[in-house]
Amino acid sequence: MARHPWQVTLREFIARARREYGVEIDPAAAAVAGGQYFRQGPRLFPVPVMEPDEVMPLPLLRYLCRLFQIPPEDFGLDAEEKD
Repeated sequence: MARHPWQVTLREFIARARREYGVEIDPAAAAVAGGQYFRQGPRLFPVPVMEPDEVMPLPLLRYLCRLFQIPPEDFGLDAEEKD
């Protein structure tokens, strides 16, 4: 089934960032980007927001593009649009 350009999995985004932009992204860090944390005493533990083969929600895709300075237009997103 065909997908829109912005319908990419976390794994696909990481591979494309490496291949097309030379950006190395730690999959574990990207999976928790903008996510939540679990507190146990004074320690914080990141809670993954998604699995690597799950299609990313638009706000996360936009956040990762901004974080790694990848043009959102390359994923079919409007540069100025807020999701």
